[in-house]
Amino acid sequence: MCNNTGMSEMPLEPDSPDDDDHYASEDWYTDGGSHLEMIIDRTIWPADEIAAAGDRLRAATDATCDMFDLPPLNVGGLFCDDRRIAGLNGRFRGKDKPTNVLSFPSGESEADGEGRLAAGEIAIAFETVCSESVRDGKSLNDHLVHLWVHGLLHLMGHDHNEEAEAEAMESGEIAVLAKLGIADPYAGTVPHVDRAEAG
Repeated sequence: MCNNTGMSEMPLEPDSPDDDDHYASEDWYTDGGSHLEMIIDRTIWPADEIAAAGDRLRAATDATCDMFDLPPLNVGGLFCDDRRIAGLNGRFRGKDKPTNVLSFPSGESEADGEGRLAAGEIAIAFETVCSESVRDGKSLNDHLVHLWVHGLLHLMGHDHNEEAEAEAMESGEIAVLAKLGIADPYAGTVPHVDRAEAG
């Protein structure tokens, strides 16, 4: 599902697109003190979907921090199209194809002067998220929130390369999503390790 590039491959600014006029920059703050620096391609992401997602992504960030005993986070978010994420996927993973979500951990372990930990950046592609939502019979919003939580866990060092890691990560995601009223996204699917490159 999510592809974690790892600190050694952290781009300088993956959320700074070349074509700035298509993107809107927004600062979202959560009740728990996290700061989400969002870069959104408004030509592809519908305004109503972003409006519906905003509060839920803020709540998902706080729920993830609470569940995993994390300080407030600084997270960069890039909501882009398949072309943009395919470019990032090719550049940092050597896979010239779209994917649903990419995580770029910062590798930081100390909070800043405002008590926030610079976690890294998450990129999510609209067309892939839409097609997966339709394929799996999920709402776009629920799937987006799941990918955000999945990306956050990657930023904090969780992974799914091994079966035990995958099960622990999925359990955490399921618990966070349950707090948000979102059903188990893995119910009725094949084991995670087999799904790692799907989408």
